[in-house]
Amino acid sequence: MRKPSFDEFEDAIRKTGGNLSQTAGLLGVTRQTIHNWIREDEQFKAVVQDSRKKLFDQCLDAARIVALGVPHVDPSTGHIIGWKEKPDGQMLRYLLSTLGRDEGFGESVNVNLENPMPTVINIVRDPDVKRD
Repeated sequence: MRKPSFDEFEDAIRKTGGNLSQTAGLLGVTRQTIHNWIREDEQFKAVVQDSRKKLFDQCLDAARIVALGVPHVDPSTGHIIGWKEKPDGQMLRYLLSTLGRDEGFGESVNVNLENPMPTVINIVRDPDVKRD
């Protein structure tokens, strides 16, 4: 098959949600051909990157719902009276540790190897042990 126009390629990417194998099937080419087009054409590359960023945004939306849960709100008071879906503490912790690094959340430790702290080993002798 000939290389599709940009509009044809963009339409195929949108229809498949950016899945390159499905896009190749839709256009009647191999997955490698899709990769070649992306490498050779900046517009094709940009539409694939945009599709992947949209998928990432959708994943963040889903992760947000999992982390925060779906509350059951009393319509008369506006207070949470239960949960349709309970919050997931593990997902919340993960999101804070990855997305919240600039805000001081995270689990990383900075190690300075250029000026390491001196190592001190304290030796404690047992007075009851006889030594030669």
